[in-house]
Amino acid sequence: MSSKNQKYVQIMKYAMQMELDGHNFFKEKSKVFKSPITKELFERFAEVEMDHYEYIKKQLERYLETDEFQLDDEFLNRKETSIFEAREKADHIDTTVIESDVPDLTVLRMAYLIEKDFAEFYRHSAESSENPEIKKLFETLAKWEDAHEEIFKSEYERKREEYINLPWGG
Repeated sequence: MSSKNQKYVQIMKYAMQMELDGHNFFKEKSKVFKSPITKELFERFAEVEMDHYEYIKKQLERYLETDEFQLDDEFLNRKETSIFEAREKADHIDTTVIESDVPDLTVLRMAYLIEKDFAEFYRHSAESSENPEIKKLFETLAKWEDAHEEIFKSEYERKREEYINLPWGG
């Protein structure tokens, strides 16, 4: 295996670990929320991160066997934000989160930073990849993570402002 090919293997292994760590974070943190809607949102993000992990794992296994990638355009072209937007509208997540007994700013900030880190990693990996298929994979993953980042960032900023503007004595 050439050093270039080994580089792709290492990137893919690191990406898998990041996605697994993200899955574990969202699954674990889903337990801190009393709101069933917020809990479900974090559980859904855990599932999405596991989907990413499984897809990257499948690509790595194929690459190790054949020295090629076989990207699934249907998977890559799905609009992940629509999963959350539709759910938010259907369940009024925005209202429920405001009323939550545990508006945990730290967890929301951590989620935002995790997604930001993932997006930066994938963008950098895409930029440094000469293989067009792996470049496409990482560009798509970066876009998805950007969307996830925006969801958590806006929720974090909204909750932070809400907290800052609480009257003394809560």
